[in-house]
Amino acid sequence: MQDKMPGLRRAAATGPAAKSYVARARTHPDWRKSPPVRLMLLAAMMIIVVLLLNTAAKADNTPTNKYVAERIALMSAQKNALQDLIAMTRDYIVFDRSGAREARRALIRSTGRIPKHFRRDVTDLSSHARGGIWTNWDDFTIHAKDTQNAARALNTRSAAGLKRSLPRLISSCHNCHQIYRITPREFTTH
Repeated sequence: MQDKMPGLRRAAATGPAAKSYVARARTHPDWRKSPPVRLMLLAAMMIIVVLLLNTAAKADNTPTNKYVAERIALMSAQKNALQDLIAMTRDYIVFDRSGAREARRALIRSTGRIPKHFRRDVTDLSSHARGGIWTNWDDFTIHAKDTQNAARALNTRSAAGLKRSLPRLISSCHNCHQIYRITPREFTTH
């Protein structure tokens, strides 16, 4: 006869020990009531809830205004080009001269479009632009021009040149964002 509960020792077939074996078998907790399984199910449910809430939050942040959507697309394109260049300087990816040159051209074009995309004073919930952009328009355009000049000054002929010239562009982006960007609140899990 096979033991149905391998964790428990089989008792003698007769006597009080046999009764205790039967009593223990009847009171053995069901798998759904087992503390480790209960904790795993609770953790899985919490992860699902967090993922659903995060998806819902992202869905609510879609821009309703077409001008805001264009600004977000412009800034996202700049961020992607900048991330490629940063990855090359940190040796996360191999330095690619043509790829770096292409990212530089994209940054020069997109930074030149900043004043055009921010000309209209429109915002919505997904926008991170501060109202100071339109009240200090001249200063904002100076920052945009400085960023475009920093993009033009990028040296994409070598990895060493890119490492030397990239900090100016990053600094220019940060300077403008410190003044004219509302820091978005992001949901973090750590």
